[in-house]
Formats: sequence, structure tokens, C-alpha cells
Amino acid sequence: MIRSVLVGAVVSILLLMTPVTHAQTTTLVQGTQLKLNLLGGLTTSMARAGDPFVAEVAEPVFYNSMLVLPMGAKIHGVVGTVIRPEHFAIFRGQAQMNLTFKSIEIDGRVFPAQMSIIAVSNGGAEGTKPRKDLKTDEGAVVKEKRDVKGAVMDVAIGTSGGSVAGVIFSHVLRGTVLGLIGGTVYVVQKKGKDVELPAQTQFLVRTDGNVSLPMVTPNGTATNGAQ
Repeated sequence: MIRSVLVGAVVSILLLMTPVTHAQTTTLVQGTQLKLNLLGGLTTSMARAGDPFVAEVAEPVFYNSMLVLPMGAKIHGVVGTVIRPEHFAIFRGQAQMNLTFKSIEIDGRVFPAQMSIIAVSNGGAEGTKPRKDLKTDEGAVVKEKRDVKGAVMDVAIGTSGGSVAGVIFSHVLRGTVLGLIGGTVYVVQKKGKDVELPAQTQFLVRTDGNVSLPMVTPNGTATNGAQ
């Protein structure tokens, strides 16, 4: 009996002396806005569905003076549907590319995360100057912005076809072509531009849900959590 009591006492002491290790985490809350810099270029002329891409956090994120997400943390994503432009404005859909953010990488550790694109900027030397040639739909699809002005001119050909054609030809500018479709003459601007996102393009994104992350030190490395 005495031996059993002594063994139990020794075990209790050892348990008290053993350091307790637990994960220290923090939360990147839903709706947090992040600025990201694209590390490699993307374009609808080359990208394929399933292609991975990587961006990095351009500005650190703090909550109550605590560093939650360090500058330079990697954001991993994948290209979804890619639609390429056709040759002429009236026949084509706009070029577009679906971008899905999948995870955040901190100090070699990867954590699932979903984000929506709010805005696309030039980045690099031009800073946060918005890209006026692009727009986003539903937070993920980056599209060529259609330039309505001067894109299409159509005139029905009737009995005065000759005079109408003369008026049309007088308005044809360099970079346009003349087409005849279903009895209607179209002056069609040769647009059909690809969506181009060069390296250092900046995204303003918003987190779609809470993301549990490890606590990080001021230099951006994850803590071990040992107490």
C-alpha cells in the first residue's frame, strides 16, 4: 500500500514538472481587407484552368496592436475558368479569368483561406492606381472592361445603300474593319484584348470567413507555443 502511494506521488510530481505545450493561435476575422502583390504574371492568352499562382501580403495586418498576418506571407491561389477574347467586338465575349484564393502560408505552414477580390491596381512603381481597363464580378472574375464608346457602329442598308456606305466609310478609322451581316453594315473596332496581370499587380481582397492562424513574432515567424 505504501509503495503504491509513493509511486502515485512520484508520477504526480513528474506530471507537474513536465512543460505543457499548446498551440497559440489568433484569428484573421471575416471581412478583413488585405493588400496583395502578385508574384508572377497572369494573362488569358497563356493561363489554363488549374494553374497555380502566388501573391504575397503587401502590408502587415494588426489586431489590438498584435501582429496577425506578417508582410510577405504567401497567399496561394488557382486559376479557374479562362475565357479568351475573339477578334471583333460584336462577336466576342469579354476576356475574363476566374481567380480563387486557397490558402495562406506562414513560415512554411499552410492554412486554408478564401478571399474575394475588391479591386485590382497597377502595383509596382504606380502604387495603388486602379486598373481602369479591368473590372471584377462576384469577387473572383477579372474581366476586360468593355469600351462602349466607338466600339460598334451599325447602319441598315436600304435603297440608299450607296450613300449610306459612303457615310460609313467616311467614319472608318485606323484599327477598324467593315463587315456586312444580315443586311447591316458594321464598323467594328479591333479590340479583343486579353486580361493582363503582370507581376506586382496589386489586389485588394477581403477574407470570406474567419481564418485561424498561428501567433507570429514581429519578424513574421510562427511561435512554437511552448509555455
